[in-house]
Amino acid sequence: MSAFPGPGPLSPAPGTNEPPAGPAFALSGPDPAPNVARVYDALIGGKDNYAADRQAARKLEAAVPGAARAARDNRAFLGRAVRFLAADAGIRQFIDIGTGLPTRGHVHQIARAADPAARVIYADNDPIVVAHARALLADAPQVIAVEADLRFPRHLLTLPAVRNLIDFDQPVAVLLVAVLHLCAMRRPAVFPV
Repeated sequence: MSAFPGPGPLSPAPGTNEPPAGPAFALSGPDPAPNVARVYDALIGGKDNYAADRQAARKLEAAVPGAARAARDNRAFLGRAVRFLAADAGIRQFIDIGTGLPTRGHVHQIARAADPAARVIYADNDPIVVAHARALLADAPQVIAVEADLRFPRHLLTLPAVRNLIDFDQPVAVLLVAVLHLCAMRRPAVFPV
């Protein structure tokens, strides 16, 4: 099986350069620029990416042999970690910071296999990723996506949507998986919470 599958639900309709219409996320322009979250999705064999993302993934794999394998290994680690936290440690609340796209085998799916009432916050600083995540999660109760930057934890932890879903008097797993290398410190970080 190729690491870079053919068209997915967010690919342009056959014979056009336009993204699909409907309630699912839609990008403007005929050929959207590659997006790091969708490139990662292509690397792990996902379906939520465009041709431009798959092309960027192929270029990355050519420049960094093993990049697709590393991405799949990262996703497998995330699965093992969440499975342990939910099934063995009894954690029922998760905040995934720098989530990318919550597609196949992601936190809410794994945590909810252990407890269908598990609550999950997906946080990303990319508004395209957040909009797409919200569309993907439209039918997932107690799972939300918020726009927040890992460099500003106070902002994330004080968002009303986060405060309404997460009970900070109970254990919370905070996940930062395969994200720190993407964090450019152009602005000073504010770490006190």
